[in-house]
Amino acid sequence: MKKESTTILYIEDDPEAFLLLEIILERYVKQKFRLIWASNGKDAIKIIEREEIHLILMDFFLPDICGLDLMDKIRGKGITAPIVMITGNGNEKIAADAFKKGVIDYIVKGEDNINELGNRFSSYIHFASWISNVKDLSDDFDHLCKKRDALSILTKILECSIGGAKKSHILYRANLNSVTIKKYIWYAIKNGYLQWRRKGREGIFFTTMKGMELISKVNKLREILI
Repeated sequence: MKKESTTILYIEDDPEAFLLLEIILERYVKQKFRLIWASNGKDAIKIIEREEIHLILMDFFLPDICGLDLMDKIRGKGITAPIVMITGNGNEKIAADAFKKGVIDYIVKGEDNINELGNRFSSYIHFASWISNVKDLSDDFDHLCKKRDALSILTKILECSIGGAKKSHILYRANLNSVTIKKYIWYAIKNGYLQWRRKGREGIFFTTMKGMELISKVNKLREILI
C-alpha cells in the first residue's frame, strides 16, 4: 500500500534552521509530508524508536554527538531510512566519510539558493517515499536472494550500476518486471551493495565498494563452476 505521507526527521539544534526548512518544504514540495524536529542526537534516537521515519536530515555539528557517530547509532538500530547530512562548514573529508557511510546527499548551509534547496528536498522525499513503499513489498524477500538465480540477477544489477545508473536503466538491463526489480534494488540498498545519490528527480544508483566485492566473489565462483 502506498504511503499517504512521508515522515521526515530533521536533527538540528538551531530552531531558525528548522523553521527555514519547514518554509522551504511547504513552498516547494508537492508530496504530502510530516516534519518532526529533534534538537540533539539523544532526542533523535527516542523519536526513531517510537516513530516510523522515512527520511532523516541531520546537522553534522550537534550538541551531544557528531553526525557521523549518530549515523552509526541509527544504522545500528536497523533503521534504513535515507539520510542527508547538512553542515554549516564545507569539509571534503567529512563529505567523503558521510558518503562512505551511506548518506544520499551532503548539503553545505548557504551554498544553494532557495529554489535549488526546494528541488533537492523534493528529490529526497520522492526517493524516501519510493523506497518505503518498496520496503513493504520486500519483507519476505531476503530468503530469495540466497538462491543462485537471484544472486545472478543481483550481480547484473550491481554491474550495470558501476559508475551510476538511473532506475529506468536498471529496469531495462535486468529485463524483469518493475515490482521484482524494485525488490532487488531495496535488498541491495538495505545490505549496502547499492546507494542512491541525488541527480535530478529520479536520482542515480551507484554500486558501493561492498557491492564491488560481491561482484568479484560471484565472478570467481563462476570461474570455478565453469
